[in-house]
Amino acid sequence: MSLKTLIVIPVKDFASAKSRLRPVLGDTDRSQLARRLCERTLSFFGTHFPDYPLLVVTASAAIGELARGYGASVLRELRPAGLSGAAALAAHWSKKHGFDSQLLVPADIARLDADEFRTLLCQPRPAPSVLICPASDAGTNALLTTPPDVVPFCFGPNSSAAHQGAALKRSVPCELLHFDHMRFDLDTPDDLHSLMHQHSGDLPRELVTLWNL
Repeated sequence: MSLKTLIVIPVKDFASAKSRLRPVLGDTDRSQLARRLCERTLSFFGTHFPDYPLLVVTASAAIGELARGYGASVLRELRPAGLSGAAALAAHWSKKHGFDSQLLVPADIARLDADEFRTLLCQPRPAPSVLICPASDAGTNALLTTPPDVVPFCFGPNSSAAHQGAALKRSVPCELLHFDHMRFDLDTPDDLHSLMHQHSGDLPRELVTLWNL
């Protein structure tokens, strides 16, 4: 059975994004980094997965306009509600528009690998089910829920375990998928150092430039 799947990308206002990078990046550079990560993510899915509709959840009118330029639908928040709040809004929108599944992906994954996302999206899954791609810090870097609202969203510290626990509590089949690239995001100075060590400096050029490496 083919499951109609929506890819959801929550995006914070660029000016307030990446606050944990303040020790190494000024306000302008952090805003530029957040914008470039967002645009790179939108371009990636539009190029490699054109058959999957995109939905950007944001409180920012400017980001909404940017997302539409990449062919994404936009769900405007009345006010920023955090990642879990954005995910819940998206799940309601997804079901209303007839989607069987929702893949939630943050806009700050440092290395987007088409093969990894293809493996995730093509993974056999029953309905209901939850597929979790843990981040290197035990967070959640991709969450595929069938139906979209099958579990409450628990983003934050140790969220991969929290999402797994929520699925188990509801007797929903759940699987953790570990990917070499998808597990890395860019939130803290330590994230950059880990990425450089893991990938021998092979980072997107614009990220290297912003970090003055």
